[in-house]
Formats: sequence, structure tokens, C-alpha cells
Amino acid sequence: MKKIVFFCGCFLFLISCKFNENSGNNTEKETIVTDTKELKSIQGKVVDRKGKRIAYAAVKLYLDEDDCMNAYTDNEGLFKFKVDELRIKDQSHFEVVYKGYAIKMLSLRNFVNDRSIILDKKGKLVSVVDYRVFYESIKSCGRQKTK
Repeated sequence: MKKIVFFCGCFLFLISCKFNENSGNNTEKETIVTDTKELKSIQGKVVDRKGKRIAYAAVKLYLDEDDCMNAYTDNEGLFKFKVDELRIKDQSHFEVVYKGYAIKMLSLRNFVNDRSIILDKKGKLVSVVDYRVFYESIKSCGRQKTK
């Protein structure tokens, strides 16, 4: 009798282990499907008033008050973000900084993809030091914060 009870207990244990193993695989499959969803591409270029493209401008995309992303324009003044549309909020906006120009703030709602963001020299101009500080500080955007 003890052998039968022991055998049944082992059998139930093996079945429960197999069940847990299969349910774990389903979770991984769901995660893979979730991680492969489409990201929205937001891209444009940064130019001055004369249309000259500005290389190495620092572009910060504020998704909300606690979430941001960063990009830097290339030699052609182009930048690009790939973002999950669920992260975009009504208050999402760009902040573009480059030395010798005024800081440009632009609502994401008012931005048309593949269009230019125009920097001008009206207002307080960004110094080289302020530009470098901003350029370095936005590198932390998009990193997951641990709580």
C-alpha cells in the first residue's frame, strides 16, 4: 500500500512539474509577441532660418514628465526616434538645443513627420557650455529607472 501511495505521489509531482513547465513557455511566447509590436517612427531635421542643416543638435523628446528619449542630429541635420505609441501623451514635446541658437520647444502634436524644426537666434542664445551640459545630460533619457 505504501508503494502505491508513493508511486501516486511521484506521478502527481511529475505531472505538476510538466504543467508548470508548459505554462512558463506560454508566458515566454506572450512576451515575445508583446516585444515585437510595431514602433512609431518620428523623424525630421533641424535647420536654421536659411534652411542650412544643423549637425549634432541635441534633441530631447519628452513623452511625459517622467519619460524622455534622446537623439542627436547627424551630419545632414536628421534625427529619428522609434517609440511605442502608448508612451506618447498630449503633453509630449521636443526640446532642441544647439550652441549659438535659442532653445526650441515644439509640441509633438504640432510636429509633422519628416519636416524641419527651425532654430533661430531670437531670445537667449545657448552657450557652448550650456550646449555641452544638455548634450551630455540627455544621454540618461530612455534608461529604465529602478525603484
